[in-house]
Amino acid sequence: MRPFLFYIGNTAVPAFFPSIMAGALLMTWAAYRLARQRGLSPVAILDMGIIGILASIVGARLFHVLVEYPHYYWEDPRRIFYFWQGGFVSLGAFIAAVAGWLIYFRVRRLSLLPYLDIAGQTCPIIVFFVRLGCLLIGCCYGKPTDFFLHLTFNHPGATAYHFFPGIPLHATQPYFMANAVIAFLFLRWLSRRRSFHGQITAAFLLYYGISRFLLEFLRGDADRGLYFHQSISTGQIVMLCFIVAGTLLYRLAKRRLPISGIAPTDR
Repeated sequence: MRPFLFYIGNTAVPAFFPSIMAGALLMTWAAYRLARQRGLSPVAILDMGIIGILASIVGARLFHVLVEYPHYYWEDPRRIFYFWQGGFVSLGAFIAAVAGWLIYFRVRRLSLLPYLDIAGQTCPIIVFFVRLGCLLIGCCYGKPTDFFLHLTFNHPGATAYHFFPGIPLHATQPYFMANAVIAFLFLRWLSRRRSFHGQITAAFLLYYGISRFLLEFLRGDADRGLYFHQSISTGQIVMLCFIVAGTLLYRLAKRRLPISGIAPTDR
């Protein structure tokens, strides 16, 4: 575990932000290659990468500020801009990135779903690196457990250390990383057998929605937001939306958007 990668003067730079950027760049590279293979516009993919990175930073930061620690930032609003100190939520990044892409494709008048399928297929890459960042800084930690596979945080810089110092916790960060690897392999397998545009996007929403909903039960960071007598988290509520969206998209796109029915545009 390494909460801080390096120091700039007296300011420590957390490992989380560089992990996000590494994942975003690798995802964009993989998506660029897929776009060229499928006859889609590599330029549009690069635009998606730029929009996704910028929108994700803003969305992840705002979600953290508004959902997790609103009182902390209300005391001193300038803290909102101290992004190098950490404080990002992946759910906010997902929502903001997709919103930015929807606006972009509407303006460019491109077929949205073929490109979203590429994003869906490569999205597990950035999920993996986000959870690697979580592991390095000790956030998104699990509940106390006596399970043989666990993590114990002893570094004072780890978020988990402040709440559960030296206590065995569910290894939720590695669980999420392993889940991202499985999702990547599954979507890669499915992409070779896809029959309609939107199938990969729907599959990602369903797989990630169901798997993360279940993994959330093992998390011990109650500050992320718990509702209904602390029985369900903010993440699980959003994952339910993912599952509904994935189900609707699958049913609608399967009937209306067969692969042979849409010609790639803006090559």
